[in-house]
Amino acid sequence: MSNGPRRPIRGPVFPLLMLAAAGWACATSDAVPEPTGTAGSNGTAGTGDTGAAGTTGNGGTTGDAGTTGTAGTTGAAGAASTAGTTGSGGTTGAAGSPAGRGGTTGSAGSSGATGTAGSSAGRGGTTGAAGSSAGRGGTTGAAGSSAGRGGTTGAAGSSAGRGGTTGSGGNTGSGGGASSTLCTWPTAAGSQSVSATINVSGTYDGGMKRFTGAGALGGSGQTEGQGPLFQIANGGTLTNVILGNPAADGVHCSGSCTLRNVWWEDVGEDAATLLGSSSSQTMTIDTGGAKAATDKIFQHNGPGTMIIRNFCAQDFGKMYRSCGNCSSQYGRHVEMDNVMIIPRAGPLAGINTNYNDTAKFTRITVRGATNSIRICERYTGNSTGAEPVRTGDGADGTNCIYSASDITWMP
Repeated sequence: MSNGPRRPIRGPVFPLLMLAAAGWACATSDAVPEPTGTAGSNGTAGTGDTGAAGTTGNGGTTGDAGTTGTAGTTGAAGAASTAGTTGSGGTTGAAGSPAGRGGTTGSAGSSGATGTAGSSAGRGGTTGAAGSSAGRGGTTGAAGSSAGRGGTTGAAGSSAGRGGTTGSGGNTGSGGGASSTLCTWPTAAGSQSVSATINVSGTYDGGMKRFTGAGALGGSGQTEGQGPLFQIANGGTLTNVILGNPAADGVHCSGSCTLRNVWWEDVGEDAATLLGSSSSQTMTIDTGGAKAATDKIFQHNGPGTMIIRNFCAQDFGKMYRSCGNCSSQYGRHVEMDNVMIIPRAGPLAGINTNYNDTAKFTRITVRGATNSIRICERYTGNSTGAEPVRTGDGADGTNCIYSASDITWMP
């Protein structure tokens, strides 16, 4: 497009410009009433204030921050409430939501009671977090497990118990020959004459006096049916007694009994006899000695078991005999341990195999040449009164039970 000469303005242009200028002046003067318009703007600002109230609802969101974002959603509901107060109510609802979670935290604690405390804490989200601390308190409860380790220390005591068992083994380990001091005879501390049998129930301590028979008990031979100096009731104990000469039929036991530290200086008919009727009864002769027995030292007429230990037997016909021809016959058993034998000596035991008798021997010492006496004789017994028949002797592992190491010979 070319630039030609400009044409002069014509017509009413100027008057129009004047009118425009006058109009602008009028518009400017119309701006004076603007305070009312500003108030309208303040109204908008009021709406902003209402928004600020929403921000207060967002304060509910702050409470929610104490626990979870879910409470934030509740805060949004507060924002929808144009009334700030209602928004505050929304905040309270948000606090309820953390309270539920606080209850969950409490259940992680040591007890239900702790959980309830967590629920109260829920009202102030942060306090709810304190409920979580209560859960850690539950962990402290687990420290009780440390006390359990203390119980492990108690198990160490169990080891000590096993040591005790080892000690028992020591008794077994004391095998071999009998003690050489068994045949050290005691000195009497006094004397007492016995013309009527002394009945013992419970424990009778003779104080190491010497008891001798008199009158009807004054016999010292082998006449059958003589009375005893002592009659021991079932469960009774006779201790610290020396039986002198005459001793009649010595001691009778009516059932289980114990003869402890009892010595026979001159055996009469028999030193002691086990009577009774129970297969479970036991007569225990523990510490003592007997000598000068023309026939038997110990007679076993009733059932049960006789135990002879820590004993000295000197100058006898038989040390033990299971009755071979009693009118009532039973299975009988004898056990000898730690016994010193001094000849004259017959067999240590005579038993009846047809009634399943047994005899066991440990730690036996014989002062004599090897195999100079029989240890165990076997018989066929009867209840007719006839003389029983001897069927053999020696260890057989069934009725006569011992090994070569159980017998020590001292020529």
